[in-house]
Amino acid sequence: MIDAWQQILDQQHQSSDSHRHTISSHEITVRDTTSGKRFVKRKRMSQEERHLQILSAATKILAVKGYWGMSLQDISDEIGISEAALYHYIDSKEDLLNMVLTENYDTTEASDFAAYNCAALDGDGHYVYYYPRYCLNTVLYNMQRPEMIQLFCVLSGEALNPDHPAHQFFTGRHMRHWEMVGSMSWMLPAGMNEEQFFDLFTLVSSAIDGLQQRWLADDSLDLLEEWLHFSDIVFPAHTWQGLYDPSEHDPSDTRCLLPYTIQER
Repeated sequence: MIDAWQQILDQQHQSSDSHRHTISSHEITVRDTTSGKRFVKRKRMSQEERHLQILSAATKILAVKGYWGMSLQDISDEIGISEAALYHYIDSKEDLLNMVLTENYDTTEASDFAAYNCAALDGDGHYVYYYPRYCLNTVLYNMQRPEMIQLFCVLSGEALNPDHPAHQFFTGRHMRHWEMVGSMSWMLPAGMNEEQFFDLFTLVSSAIDGLQQRWLADDSLDLLEEWLHFSDIVFPAHTWQGLYDPSEHDPSDTRCLLPYTIQER
């Protein structure tokens, strides 16, 4: 394990603020749009404020009850308006689900965070990316939003049913993510082709999803430490040495690295 990763693990253990909270039907927070408290009805609220209020309430309730268990009355009770008034802001229960998935769950935030600090700048000014660090960043980001992981687990399970309104969203999720990941300039081991990289991407995605489910169910599990142990197997040192993290790139190396990326092979 490289030193940069060990420092992340040490910092995680030292920070009491990073300890996740247990998710229950009484305590769920959602990104920056959720206060962690029940909403207090205000006499005047802008359209945008009401939209965010509804979005936060729906995300909290969906993470606990799922789509089939949630009612619009649940939402109206949570934010202190009538169900009839709720229809001034949404068209239907399905519309509310789509709003949560597109505006709160499936955003560019996660991808941007994962790409942050996983790139090195080569001598010609091109960015090349390091996949093990990208995966680590994905885990670090998701540790900050356990309520979204629970939302994913609940809804993706329900959406196995073809009649579920989010069925297409979840069945297409893997390939949508691959389209983005596959377009980036990755520094990968010599000999790895695009098909093999797709298989690796699928393995890693499945592993992270599985570890996160265990993490939600078991308070004693340290998700970061579990992932670092797992990554030692997925990214063995004899194959990935020098390709783990952009900190391994020698800044005095003035070569253009694009010919070494999978896209240029």
